[in-house]
Amino acid sequence: MNTKRCMHTLTATAIAVLSAFSVQFGYAQNNPVAGNGGASAPDDWLLTPKGPKWWYQTIPSPQPKALNVRSAKAAEQTVINEARTLMANRPAKAFALLDGDNVLHTEFKAPADANSLFFGFSMGKTVTAMAVGRAICAGKLSLQTKASELIPKLQGKALGEATVHDLLRMSSGTAQINADSTIWNKEQVQDWRVGLLNLEDLVSSDPVTQAARGVFSTYKPGEVFAYKSTDPLTLGIMVSRATNTPWNQWIQEQVLNPMGAAHAGLYVQDRAQNGLADSGMRLRLEDWMRFAVWVKESSKQQDCFGDFVRTAMSKQIANGTTPATRKNGKLFASYGYLTWTDNDIAPNTAWAVGWGGQRIGWNKGNDRMVLVFSNEEAWLGDAYVLAKNWGQLQ
Repeated sequence: MNTKRCMHTLTATAIAVLSAFSVQFGYAQNNPVAGNGGASAPDDWLLTPKGPKWWYQTIPSPQPKALNVRSAKAAEQTVINEARTLMANRPAKAFALLDGDNVLHTEFKAPADANSLFFGFSMGKTVTAMAVGRAICAGKLSLQTKASELIPKLQGKALGEATVHDLLRMSSGTAQINADSTIWNKEQVQDWRVGLLNLEDLVSSDPVTQAARGVFSTYKPGEVFAYKSTDPLTLGIMVSRATNTPWNQWIQEQVLNPMGAAHAGLYVQDRAQNGLADSGMRLRLEDWMRFAVWVKESSKQQDCFGDFVRTAMSKQIANGTTPATRKNGKLFASYGYLTWTDNDIAPNTAWAVGWGGQRIGWNKGNDRMVLVFSNEEAWLGDAYVLAKNWGQLQ
């Protein structure tokens, strides 16, 4: 046999396998964009039903949360009709309108359906915030705990000086690596696709750990808002170390179980069980609704976690001084704890926001909630108008 020809064939085969694998599972790469240059979430990203064997398969809660269905009132039906129009004329894949745990409207667009697992993209940051809050309220760490106290590899590095409070507000003071908020280089993307990248090594590496530079000096933790994956990824590892619990187990026990998840889902992690805490979560629409309801119900409680959730959903740091100065979150004036706040269109709301048009919107003045999953971001201003109208109903 011709050895060179054999090696060439094997190499070509390996590349083909890797390419096919990365299309299906390569979510850590720089995020996709639409033809108009806006954020995009193609179906093979948004709706992928499975992942590599080292991802964590979430399980239903021992006590699934019941969601009620009730008929819409006349004013509610008007907004529901608006949602139907958007579904028909925009690249939306799923819509849900809730009033507390009452579901008034759900709708899907093929190939999405009620059994689909929807990738929340950066909506997973808000999931991470809730998991951090549970750890704080369990006494496992505090808002003032520094990253270097729990991740020894960060000792002596700028990221190591950031506290939990800094990281929750996206104000670690470290560099923004890529324009889409990811922090991977090309080699790390390839390693991630085949399960060779360790996320603790990633957040401990240069230039991820280095301080960002302002006009006159480097930034200190807590000084400026800069949206990026570094901060939530670091928090996930910190919580895992503080609780002596794999991140997937903490998410299962402290988020999915108490929220009453009714179905299995997926959570992205590396082979060492470090969670992709900047995104990571894939759930059915009805379980995303359960998450939304749990957050809303928790925000009403007069306890440690209730205080945390209310704080998470309110302004903790400004997002620029004007829309023109906002690098990310163009329609949000501020940021809470891994959650966007002060929407320019829908007042008194807080939002879990995912790349390509994934959203959960909570009205802070009542129990109205909006959920949207989409292939593209560009039309989401219309969804904010709908959320405003939904939230104004009595």
